[in-house]
Amino acid sequence: MLDATTGRTERIARILRVQADRATEVDEARAGDIVAVVGPKSARAGATLCAPDAPVVLEPPTTADPVVSVAVEARRSTDTGRLATALARMTEEDPSLVVRSDPETGQTVLSGLGELHLEVAVEKLRRDRGLEVTVGRPQVAYRETVTKGVTDLLHRHVKQDGGAGQFAHVVITVEPTDGEEEFEFRSTVTGGRVPQEYVRAVEAGCRDALVEGPLGGHPVTGVRVTLTDGATHPKDSSEMAFRTAGRFALREALRASVMTLLEPVAEVTVTVPAESVGSVLGDLAARRGRVTDQTTRSTTAVVSATVPLAELFGYASRLRGRTQGRGTFTTRPAGYATAP
Repeated sequence: MLDATTGRTERIARILRVQADRATEVDEARAGDIVAVVGPKSARAGATLCAPDAPVVLEPPTTADPVVSVAVEARRSTDTGRLATALARMTEEDPSLVVRSDPETGQTVLSGLGELHLEVAVEKLRRDRGLEVTVGRPQVAYRETVTKGVTDLLHRHVKQDGGAGQFAHVVITVEPTDGEEEFEFRSTVTGGRVPQEYVRAVEAGCRDALVEGPLGGHPVTGVRVTLTDGATHPKDSSEMAFRTAGRFALREALRASVMTLLEPVAEVTVTVPAESVGSVLGDLAARRGRVTDQTTRSTTAVVSATVPLAELFGYASRLRGRTQGRGTFTTRPAGYATAP
């Protein structure tokens, strides 16, 4: 088989039809079949495997940004290297998992799409890799956004410490975006007062500033920045100077703006016995859930609601307790909403 994404040839040793925990070997797979293959060495998630004489590249699946994080540590210090290798392999298999190192604590942080997603990942570390790991409390990924911005904020970046200095003046306007765009940048500077290469440097500096917002150090989203004016120096201006000016200008503008904290929310569909629906609705309300739909089919009720992700930790066990083990639920990310 040809990996059309990389151009490499892969060998397929076996084709398996997987059902729950059972795998049945089959001789062929036709259009529409969902199977597992044994043998590829370098193929990664999202790759297209096809016949060498009929190459085709299919669009890979998109992955949502992770919204829940936990700190993961090896219980024995001698397993730290094995844990790092296992996490790297796991993120190759599942691109929706993200591993990073916390710069303040030095801990390894594993991020995913929900509490259950991370529980399954940690259990795979224990079961498949034989690692004993300790896991911290789940933390949700908050965001910050601009509710009311500022107009024509001037920032002067001037630095002279011998030799060539740094000089950059920028004037920016900050406002919320109209749609769901995370960041928009545009320039209305005329007359060549700020050369195009410096405009790009200002944009890069603004993106640097979006990493940490003024409310709690969370990433900033939903912001439009307009460069309205600026000034240069014939000797001391540079891309680095304008990038620094853009970063500090946006930080100053965000501190002067009216900011709002955003929290991730999930669409929850709960299926419970009809006699338990009242208890379930009360529990969802206590978790700041907003019911969007409710239907009853014979003796079963289906409730759909939008619930803050932070309120869903431990919901599986609570639902089982309220429905004598007969309640089930599914979740999927639904973006961000204003936090109280």
